[in-house]
This record gives sequence, C-alpha cells and structure tokens, in this order.
Amino acid sequence: MVDESQIRASLFVWLEKESGRNGGIFTRDQLLNGFVVDGETISLLGAKGIWIPRQFDDIPISIATYSHGPYKDSMDENFRVNYKYLGRNPDERENAGLRKAAISKTPLVYFISPIPGKYQALWPVFIIEDHPETLSVIAEVKSAYISELQGSERAGLVGEQDMRKYQYALVRQRLHQQAFRVQVLDAYGDNCTVCHLKHAELLDAAHIIPDGKPRGEPVVPNGLSLCKIHHAAFDNNIIGITPDYIIRVRDDVLEEHDGPMLRHGLQELHDHKIILPHHKSDWPDRERLEVRWGEFGRAG
Repeated sequence: MVDESQIRASLFVWLEKESGRNGGIFTRDQLLNGFVVDGETISLLGAKGIWIPRQFDDIPISIATYSHGPYKDSMDENFRVNYKYLGRNPDERENAGLRKAAISKTPLVYFISPIPGKYQALWPVFIIEDHPETLSVIAEVKSAYISELQGSERAGLVGEQDMRKYQYALVRQRLHQQAFRVQVLDAYGDNCTVCHLKHAELLDAAHIIPDGKPRGEPVVPNGLSLCKIHHAAFDNNIIGITPDYIIRVRDDVLEEHDGPMLRHGLQELHDHKIILPHHKSDWPDRERLEVRWGEFGRAG
C-alpha cells in the first residue's frame, strides 16, 4: 500500500503535467477516475465536496466548490477560502478530516467548478483555521502554487502587501480566463463558430471586445469559440463578424492567391453565418459585435 504523503506528492506532479495538457480544466470523469500510483488508482473527487478516497484513513485529498452548488466559498486577496462544512454536524467524518488536516498540516487540492462537469485546480491548499461555530474552516492556497515575480515586476512594488495583491490579481486573472474559456466552449458545444472544428484542445475563447476595455468582461455573450487560426484571424481583423452573425473576409485577403489553406480556411468562409450557441442568452452580443465590426471596417 502506497503511503498518503507519497500519493499527495505524486498528485501534485500529475496535476502540473495534466494542466499543461488541458489548459487547467479537468473533467469530472477525469477526476473521478483519478490517477495511478504504484498500481493503485486514486480517485480525486466523489459525491461529496470534501473527498476522502478509499486508500486514505481520515484526511481528505481534496475539497471542491461548485458555482451551481449550495455552498458559496470565495478566495480573498490573502489566498484564503472560507470553506463550509459538509452539512451541519461538525463531527461528520469529512469535517473531522479537515480538522485533522489542519493539525497535521497536510496539503490538499482545491477544485473549483465554473460549470457542471468541469473543474479548475489550486494546490497545495492547507487548512489553517477551524470554526465549528460557523460550520466552516479557512483554507489557504500556499505560495508554491503562486507565480513568483521577477526583477522588473518586483521593482514597482512596495513591500510584501503589494506583492501579495499583485500575485492575487495574477491568480484571479488566470482563474477567470480558464473559467471564461470553459464557459464559452461549452456554450458552443466545443465547436469553432467559424469552421466547425470540434477538437477542444485546438479551440480558444476569443473576446469580442478585448479584456480591460469597456464591456470587455469575461462573459459568454462577449465570447466566441474559435480555433487558433481563426482566433488569430479575428484578432488581426483578417476576418470580421457582422452584428447579424455573418463572416466577412478582408478585401485584400479575398483577392490573394496562395494555396488551399487560404482558399478553404479563409476565403470560402466569406458571407457564411457563424454557428450560434444552443441557448439564445449565450449568443454573441450584437452591440459588442457592432463595435468590433467598426474596427474591422477601419482595418480594411
């Protein structure tokens, strides 16, 4: 039997490797099926938000928050999460396991579900406070996960507090970008809205109005599911999309003579309609498209 500390160490290596492959988004099936250590399959998620796999005695391997679930957990700028107990009994096995994790300083993984069936992962996470009076614990994401700042980035910051705020902004931005991608791709059924390509690993969530500009929020109506080629073409105004959802190819590109990629991948898209999400509430916002369409016109 593999000991728990070895499983946790192997898990963090596995999470890092898988995040590089999947863009930081794990499926529920992937986490339920888990990973293998010395012939043992360790599940990372279960029916409960606090999960203790069968190979473990009493300390959880993970905690999870569901955006669509009954518990509302949130991370503050000190990377601390007020995480709710399971149910209302402080002595429930899973809740007691969190207290034991705090005493033993055992690292966990924190899974966040932006939509049903998809998860982001933060690790290592430590339980640092127990509050049975409010049926909750405080979990902290440690700096081993948080990006270290380099020379020029450090130069403009004053003190540890500024560093923490900057690091927090980076982590939140990363989480929001991941959540935006999974929400947009889900709305479009993992299809490129322009060419119908269905390989999720080749798809991006493109902003209609860029992040940081007015109305550039990371919400589905400000997003388009685009393959990497058509994302680059859209960002560089080689293709545009009208407020009526019609694809236009820039005039000079339409007149070029090159090869099959140009002809089939771009020119033949001209005057075709994009694929729209199943739910009308997820359709691209026409007012945002109108703003972007004006930029396309000026670029041409």
